[in-house]
Amino acid sequence: MPDRRPAAPPHRLTLLARITLLTLTLSGPGLPSARAQATAEAAEAAGTTATTATPETAAAAEATPAPADRVTVRGQGLRPTGAGQRQVPVSELQQVPGGLGDPLKALQSLPGITSTHDGSSQPAIRGSRPEDNRYAIDGLPAGKLFHLGGLTSTLHPALVSRFDLQAAAHAAPWGNATGGVIDVRLKAPRTDRLAGSLDLGLLGGDLVLDGPVQPGSAVGVQLAVRRSWLDWVVRHASRGDEDGSDGTVVEMPAYRDWLGRLVWQPLAGHTLTLHSHGAVDRLDYEVPAGSIAGSQQPALIGPGRVRERDRTTALVWERRGRGGDQQRVALGQRDADQASRAGSVLDLDLAARFRFLQMEWRPAPLGRHSLSLGLERTWARWDYRMSLRDVRCTEFEPDCDYSSAEPVAADDHLRDRHLALWAQDRIALGEDWTLRAGWHAMRDAYLQRQVGEPRLALDWQARPRTLLSLAWGRHHQIPDGLQILPTYGNPQLDLLRASHLALSLAEQADAGWRWQVELYRKQLDGLVVADPTTRQYVNGGSGQAHGLELLVQREAREASPWSGWLAVSWAASRRRNDLTGVSFRHDQDQPLNVQLLARHRLPSGWSLGARWAWHSGAPDTAVIGTTTLADGRIRPVYGALNADRLPSYHRLDLRLEGRLRPDLSLYAELINAYGRRNVAGWVYSADYGRRTAQTQMGRIPSAGLKLDF
Repeated sequence: MPDRRPAAPPHRLTLLARITLLTLTLSGPGLPSARAQATAEAAEAAGTTATTATPETAAAAEATPAPADRVTVRGQGLRPTGAGQRQVPVSELQQVPGGLGDPLKALQSLPGITSTHDGSSQPAIRGSRPEDNRYAIDGLPAGKLFHLGGLTSTLHPALVSRFDLQAAAHAAPWGNATGGVIDVRLKAPRTDRLAGSLDLGLLGGDLVLDGPVQPGSAVGVQLAVRRSWLDWVVRHASRGDEDGSDGTVVEMPAYRDWLGRLVWQPLAGHTLTLHSHGAVDRLDYEVPAGSIAGSQQPALIGPGRVRERDRTTALVWERRGRGGDQQRVALGQRDADQASRAGSVLDLDLAARFRFLQMEWRPAPLGRHSLSLGLERTWARWDYRMSLRDVRCTEFEPDCDYSSAEPVAADDHLRDRHLALWAQDRIALGEDWTLRAGWHAMRDAYLQRQVGEPRLALDWQARPRTLLSLAWGRHHQIPDGLQILPTYGNPQLDLLRASHLALSLAEQADAGWRWQVELYRKQLDGLVVADPTTRQYVNGGSGQAHGLELLVQREAREASPWSGWLAVSWAASRRRNDLTGVSFRHDQDQPLNVQLLARHRLPSGWSLGARWAWHSGAPDTAVIGTTTLADGRIRPVYGALNADRLPSYHRLDLRLEGRLRPDLSLYAELINAYGRRNVAGWVYSADYGRRTAQTQMGRIPSAGLKLDF
């Protein structure tokens, strides 16, 4: 169930986006760096969650292409499974240079995942928007997974085991997503003793505790808390007079997050978990009257702020029977609160409550069949008060004129019920063939829509170390929050639709080498556009994405000090406004993307890593002229939507890590080692007569210490 809350007015480069870019440019050196961790500890942790049963781990297990004794393409590295599926141990992501301690950001070094800015942790998967993805933590709703629109993720890598990534043709348990699915799998608590770590950095600090509440106890505890504190010592993230700035004055943002679990095993095969995770954000800014932004959009003049708080709490019961059957029940609540101001454009107060029930049953395998059944029910309520400029913009427009739009006010509440049912059967057709057939059904009471989604995957173990996999599925998604609200949006909108097709070939070679090549196609329909005649949101857009991806990896092995991977993606992503017939490149269209990562283990036990990234420049819409409105304001005249491109992007990141002593680790990174000034976009003068490049992160050193206890 999505968080369908009113958000900032849609815009190709919103004020909040500009603020985020400015903030990241300044605060980049203090972003949390990846924590060094011993290889043995990482390998042990990566396996601890393999015995935890949830509806979504069932999906991951059923995505395994053949019986476990036959599959040899899976190892300790990036773990290719079936087409569109990948399991990524967090130990791999922690060592990615330039990840800045954010495991979700490090995912961008994998094939098919893109981002248009250095500072954003939100992944765009195979031509879809980050908003089209679904995120979960151990199968539970992730809630607020990113700080301030993508500044950094709220995840702490110390408690994460792996990421189950489904880039295409999601398994049957997953619904309400036309992009990708990322399920964060957590480690099981330590059983030997209560341990922890303390990490103090430039931007903030964090504390981690993990282990039994007392020696020999059946109750384990895990807690990770983090707080930024750069706002205590630096007032301004941007004074508004830097090159490439539109004049906005930004205060240093502040955030905190937490993840905690109590895990109790009262009986053999039974586990009871009390889970809580959440995040809080604060950002203040001002658009002065004499600034470029204020001249172009007078409605933005004045103070602005963002306040967000999100919390998910759940109780989870899991059982594993001796005969191989499994059950899981999760009951929980998510609370999301927001207060945002943006001049006279936006004044919003929102309180949202989501109660959810998840149930899953996997009976013992019967003959050639491994069946899984599940249910997810959500009850939601939104209480909101807002005043918003009615711009009616989507991704199909190059710009939005807030100042010409009329304000719309609403003080109301909204209720909804969402039900999803799914079934999946993994059938061993023979010694080398496996079929995964599934069905996902969903019904949304507010939109009064119900759909069924077939999912199919066929895997062939052509040789003991070669896997060929074909996957296909249909998927639906509820439109964005503002677009379906009464007064402002259209509650009669239909669901967004997507069809995914993927073909994959993976092989495990000798000496720790493996490779995987995958071909995919994605068809999108029912996308939301603004009808120029009625000024109403309608399902009038479509799109497609297709591409070819190559991943070549070498695992870390005792016999060789070298490891790493090469990821190459060729792709094309387009959108079409079916009302006007105009077709254009999607914002995330990057035809060629290359990621080369190498790590060398030094004889002293330290390791040195390097990552070089290159990709085609992001699409851009050129200003080709101006027009003067009746109120005297100068407005831009745009060329064809996304017909231009920014300069190509490339940078080199370096990382050194190791242990000074058994309980003390050192990590050091140099981001953008050769100082490439990659262009994120353009800031135009008040009269649009000239433009200045808005550049991304410059050369940034980062270092830190982590103390284990």
